[in-house]
Amino acid sequence: MTLVLHQSGFTMRRFLPLLIVLLAFTAIGCPPAPPPERTAKDKTEDKKDPVVVPDDLKTRVEAAIQQVQDRDLLTSNAFWTVFHGILGIGPEKTMLTDAMTKKKVNAVDYICNGGAIRGMQFLPTNDGLDVQTGPQFVGQGHQDQFIAEMAEWGMPADRKFKVGGRDYTFADFTRHSKMRASVKREQELSWAIIIIGQYYGTKARWTNSFGEDLDYDDVVRYETNASVNQAACGGTHRLYGLTWAYHLHLKNGGKAEGVWQDVASKIAQYKELARDLQGPDGACSTDYFKGKGRNPDLGQRISTTGHTVEWLALAMTDAELREPWMQNAVSALAVMILDARDTEVEGGALYHAAHGLYTYHARVYGQPPAYLPLLPKK
Repeated sequence: MTLVLHQSGFTMRRFLPLLIVLLAFTAIGCPPAPPPERTAKDKTEDKKDPVVVPDDLKTRVEAAIQQVQDRDLLTSNAFWTVFHGILGIGPEKTMLTDAMTKKKVNAVDYICNGGAIRGMQFLPTNDGLDVQTGPQFVGQGHQDQFIAEMAEWGMPADRKFKVGGRDYTFADFTRHSKMRASVKREQELSWAIIIIGQYYGTKARWTNSFGEDLDYDDVVRYETNASVNQAACGGTHRLYGLTWAYHLHLKNGGKAEGVWQDVASKIAQYKELARDLQGPDGACSTDYFKGKGRNPDLGQRISTTGHTVEWLALAMTDAELREPWMQNAVSALAVMILDARDTEVEGGALYHAAHGLYTYHARVYGQPPAYLPLLPKK
């Protein structure tokens, strides 16, 4: 395919090859992948009409999102794959297919009703419920990751979860996250700051399970002072958490002062860096924020551009989302996903990319959900 992206738009071929096999998802995250696991559609020979890659950006994004939604998730897939699927597709649309019976069930309902998923373990604690981290690329990959990703879709605190035959609620997960968060122990708080801010407010004060007296500014400062380049997925998760926290802070009447001014400065710095490192085809750097990486591997390009676009779709103002460079990045990501329809793409990459396209589409062409924290209108 010939693809040329520039300030005014792009030209490209209109048709992609005939679909022979619908492909699977791997149970992996941001690091390099082990052999990917396959899903039911790998073994089918369903044929569909060729996909038209629309010239219009809106319909191009919609086509890419639909392509992700059309892939199957199985009850036999790993937890890592499943909860990333929920992030990318959304709680209402994410269905799991039983490989034996071919019956479908809503993924969130299946999890909440105590369904078994490889790598998923919910652990009762003195403060509520924890989610087991690991095994690598099978279970949760980072502290509080599953809970935060559900929070990003507005999971109600009173949503019931059946664990070990006992009824809990989502609030049991959020409370444990808050009580475990520490600024004196080495932790990844990129996901905790989303959970605490979303469910306990940006002025929360508490004593954690280690006896530390904390307020929300403390945990935000901890993340602000931490390295971006050394964080998960090139630092995009750290930036996403900080942006979520900052927007919530402003939404709740806070001002850009103290630690929040530092957060605003960091967000602005990395937004500019993402633009400076963008490739001529519109894709974001495959080295994230370290330099102008141009790895030609399609899966790597989807991962890096997808994670970066996901953060930018939250971080940017309404006007910035419509700037040509951002439109080019979104367009490039959509085309990559469409090009990958006959290629195995790891779950973390594919679903974070889909979540980024969803957020961009909702903000530019639709109605953003009320729980998505955005900059207050000026």
